[in-house]
Amino acid sequence: MIRPWPLLASEPVFDAGLLRVTRDRARSPRTGGERDFHVIRMVDWLMAVALTEDDKLVMVRQYRHGSRETSLEVPGGLHDGGTPAESTAAGAARELAEETGYGGGIWSLLGHLRPQPALLSNRAWIYLAQGVCATGATELDAGEDIEVVLVDPQEIPARLASGEINNAMTVAALALASFSGQMQEKSL
Repeated sequence: MIRPWPLLASEPVFDAGLLRVTRDRARSPRTGGERDFHVIRMVDWLMAVALTEDDKLVMVRQYRHGSRETSLEVPGGLHDGGTPAESTAAGAARELAEETGYGGGIWSLLGHLRPQPALLSNRAWIYLAQGVCATGATELDAGEDIEVVLVDPQEIPARLASGEINNAMTVAALALASFSGQMQEKSL
């Protein structure tokens, strides 16, 4: 049976505000040996797989500085908590509205995933929003340039195969939506 490694010490290595790196010393329960691990600590992420009233998937195309590529993704962002008490559901709805101008609909939690548990401490909370509609203007951050793209869910496999959709968390979110049974008729 795999057991957790007891944490012996944790010290800050780097703090960039958005993310912090710690060096964590832990002990193997199997061997008793100690080892250092670097952990990137970030706030949780929020993602919205949103379908319009006429069953179009609301996606965003944006430039990503890490890959230096334009990416087609589901809307989302950091759960920086617009307010200290903001729930992940409210945060996902906020991100959808800010990035796309869409809102409303019926929301359900698809689940939460660990984006890269070997290095990252955070989770990605993924919500399905069905029956959303345009409710207002976008409210983009200074570091965002976003194009809203409405996609027929039946086009998703071809867009994945072509590499147009290559953000791993978007692929995971679309898979959760597809496997949830709530979107099987949409062929996602």
